[in-house]
Amino acid sequence: MQAENRQEKNACQSPQAQVQSAYEGNIEFWERAWNMVKVPYTQLPSLSYIPRIPEVLQTKNVKRVLDLGCGSGWLSVYLARQGFEVVGIDVSAQAISLAETWALQEDLKIAFSVGDIADLPYEAGSFDAIVANSIFEHFPLESARAMANRVHEILTDDGIFIGCFDEVGGGPGEYFSLEDGTHVYTDKARKGMLLRRYSAEELASLFGHFKTMTSEPVDAGSTFLVASKS
Repeated sequence: MQAENRQEKNACQSPQAQVQSAYEGNIEFWERAWNMVKVPYTQLPSLSYIPRIPEVLQTKNVKRVLDLGCGSGWLSVYLARQGFEVVGIDVSAQAISLAETWALQEDLKIAFSVGDIADLPYEAGSFDAIVANSIFEHFPLESARAMANRVHEILTDDGIFIGCFDEVGGGPGEYFSLEDGTHVYTDKARKGMLLRRYSAEELASLFGHFKTMTSEPVDAGSTFLVASKS
């Protein structure tokens, strides 16, 4: 009912208010989705680029890593197994509970916390690296821009960002679009979820303030992006 009322209000709201309302619905969607998961799913996804993440981090002598939108913790666990000091943050309390259970099962020391990654609570220079797997796709463009700026700020002077951006935005489901093209889903299965596909130009703009940035297509048309401050 809340999502339906929000959709009706969106029609008469200003663009800025519409984005804020849609984002609140997005948070509600993820909390509902994760609340249906009762035990950690402890298998890694079959993605060809996963081994490349620690390889890139090792070339930069990374020690401390922040996993944005860590969910139930698969990437955090994977990197902790490789010897990195990992911090994971996600907006869903249930997702973090699952992640903590998984880390405990493997006796891994990972610092998980509940928080909105659109408002990261870390000081400048806190991390050697930040990773984000299929996360930015769930934010409107201006929120993503602010997040990219914040990522740059909380990295060390020679810090590195690694992200995977999925080729999303189509497929089954009903949605309406925000002014920036972000989809807001209204069908029962994904009601409230935000989803957007980033063009190569948008990604270049988001991470253009890094000293270097490379990107390339990987699984199913996704983009593997590495941006470094040095």
